[in-house]
Amino acid sequence: MKKNILLICVVALVVISFGYFTLFSSPASDTASRAVEESEKLSIDQNNDTEKLPEPKQGVGTLESLRLLKEDLECKIVSTSANTATKVEGTYFVSNGSMRGDFLTESPDLSGQVLSSIIIDRENVFVWSEIEGETYGMKMSVDQASNIDTNTGIPVSVNEDVSYDCTPWADVDGTVFLPPGDVLFRDLNDLMKTGMEYGTVYEAEIPY
Repeated sequence: MKKNILLICVVALVVISFGYFTLFSSPASDTASRAVEESEKLSIDQNNDTEKLPEPKQGVGTLESLRLLKEDLECKIVSTSANTATKVEGTYFVSNGSMRGDFLTESPDLSGQVLSSIIIDRENVFVWSEIEGETYGMKMSVDQASNIDTNTGIPVSVNEDVSYDCTPWADVDGTVFLPPGDVLFRDLNDLMKTGMEYGTVYEAEIPY
């Protein structure tokens, strides 16, 4: 019994001695050197993280090119249609592959300005406009939208050059990419079958 206790004490002493040696036997210069290396590595990592942060962007380009940056951005947009010389101003949000634009368009044939909005997610495009106090909406697939220009009612095509002033969108609000529930969105295919063009005033009840 005494031999077993003695053996356990010897083993414990060896373990404690090994741990002490491992933790405290390194020269002070080695410890200081290691601390400097870790500090430098942390500084480099922090610098790299800083370099990856989105920066404000100004210039001319398409809404699609801004989306492909894969950054969270909120932008001010100015566009002038080459066909109608109509000036369009608005805001543009992009995050995680989705985009939203809200635009004010001068409308000579109507009274004042028209507020139009567009949301594009990974599958669908939603467009709606407020015309003389009434709101009209349309939806289509992303594939259909790629073949549509501003003449169909979309105020700014995603492939049209615009002047933009963008800043990083720090507090992303994903709800801006949800189409409003109080707008009746007519399917583009259904409108085509009836011979109606987008922008035509139609009467319909929103189902509840």
